[in-house]
Order: sequence, then structure tokens, then C-alpha cells
Amino acid sequence: MAIKYPINVFDTSFLNGTHLEVATHIIGIGQSFKAHRLYQQVPEGVPHGDEIIDVGTRYHDVSYAVIAGDNGKKGERDSCGEKAVLTVGLALNWAGMRYLRENDPEYIINLGVDHAAKKTTSRSMTPVVPGTPEKVDLEHGQFTGTLRVLLPKVTGAITYFVQACQGDPSVESNWNQEWQFTKVKGGLLLTGLEPGKIYYVRVRCLGHGGFGHWSTYVRLMVV
Repeated sequence: MAIKYPINVFDTSFLNGTHLEVATHIIGIGQSFKAHRLYQQVPEGVPHGDEIIDVGTRYHDVSYAVIAGDNGKKGERDSCGEKAVLTVGLALNWAGMRYLRENDPEYIINLGVDHAAKKTTSRSMTPVVPGTPEKVDLEHGQFTGTLRVLLPKVTGAITYFVQACQGDPSVESNWNQEWQFTKVKGGLLLTGLEPGKIYYVRVRCLGHGGFGHWSTYVRLMVV
């Protein structure tokens, strides 16, 4: 008789992606655990949704710093990656154990990761490419040299990437400033801008299925 291990009810092939892809997926799994009615409370030692989100976000931020050229953070990225993978693995193992003990598929659906035996049966498990951000607007921040980007939440978005440029926005190389955010509530604050200059700003999103399209740019003079 073959032993069925709890973690094996999930398709964990997402762990074969790039550091940024894996981190983004882990954040999404954490958000799914946080929203799932069966995981509002978990035993001590089992990671909860917020804990998964926290380690995934740290892994994501350090991975992005390395991509941006900070090679000195490679060791920290790898360490954060190991911690994030271990954390999400513990949570998924617990979910798989509950599923096997209770024989109830609700324990393993809507967790942001495929069920190994039924990869196409759940719409919620299909990788989502986020839509193009709409109704993007700008306002002055509270402090000099800042702008706040306002937009509604985008379905399927895990991370929001914001770029700004001075000069001709049709020249791609002019988009040389970038920020990243995981939430849009309250606006996205852009700092380090030069007062008296007009900035063009655009937004796109990253989800489990990859990057969406850039929004139409908006512009405003920084004060």
C-alpha cells in the first residue's frame, strides 16, 4: 500500500520558477489562506496567511533588489527564499493533511496552488494575468517631492509596478524610475521626485500568470 504524503496533493512545480515568480506565487498563496474560511484559525506552529504574506513579501522585495542591480543582496535573497518556501510548505502540508483526514476537497481548493491530481478542474487555480489598470490618477503627496498614484484594485494582481519619467513619454528609455507595491488602498506614494518638474506615470500588475499591460500614462507637476 502506497503512502500518500499531504504535500503531494498539491502541484508544487511553481517552485521551479525564478525567484521573483516564486515569491509572487507565495504571496498569493498567503492571501488565499488568509481569505479561506477553513484557515481563519490554525494550530500553533502552522503558518497563517499573514505570516506567509510577510515572508513572501520580504523574499519578493530582496529578489527585486537583486534584479535592479544590488548583487550584494544575493545571499539575503537566497536565505529569504529558503524561509519563504519552508513556510508555505508547512502550510500546504497542513492543508493536505486536513484534506486526507477529512476527505473534503474544500481544504485544498482556492489556495492559489494547483491540486496535483486535478489541475484543470478549478477555475480558481488557473494562472491569472492581471488586467490593465484603469482610472489611474495622480495627486500631490503630503510632502515636497512626492506624488500619490490612485487607482482601483486590479483583479489577479499580486504586485503593482509604477514607473515615472520626465521628458518624452514615447521614449521607452525615459521611464527610468520604478516603485513596487502590494496594495493600492490609500494610494501608492512616489518619493524622491524633483519639485517643479512634470512627471509622467504609468502602472502595470504582476499576477500568477505574468505581467499585465501598462496603463495609459497620467502626468502632474511635482511641488
